[in-house]
Amino acid sequence: MTYLSPAGSAWLAAFGLAVSLLLAGCGKSPEAGTVSLNGTVTLDGKPIDQASVAFIGNNGARLASATTDKAGKFTIRAALGKNAVAVSKASPAPVIPATEEPQLMPTEQEYAKLQQAAKSEIPAKYADPKTSGLSIDVTEGMQDVELALSSK
Repeated sequence: MTYLSPAGSAWLAAFGLAVSLLLAGCGKSPEAGTVSLNGTVTLDGKPIDQASVAFIGNNGARLASATTDKAGKFTIRAALGKNAVAVSKASPAPVIPATEEPQLMPTEQEYAKLQQAAKSEIPAKYADPKTSGLSIDVTEGMQDVELALSSK
């Protein structure tokens, strides 16, 4: 049986860590096969603020998401090739005042109001990449994209 001194054990551990880091660095970066692109989301011609945009590429193997600004603009790092796209935006949740008093579960009418308040400002079909009808062929150096949604 071989015995390593504490200094020898520390050196061996440091060497093993260095080799592991070196080998891990030989793999592809998380950004390999992706490009950064800019876009705008509009609904009936008006920009949508705080919408969630998702690009699903590589047959569902890569998901990229972004949030739009007040002008409806976003920047996303998406997979090269065909990407299915989904867009959604929920209304802000109603503010329920904090209290230390015990609270009852909402009635059916109160619950229906809460659900109605949380409905998307964008038609539900756009939230699912299978029904959105939106797809983008992502290429190197591509122009900005516009996701022009319709409430009709």
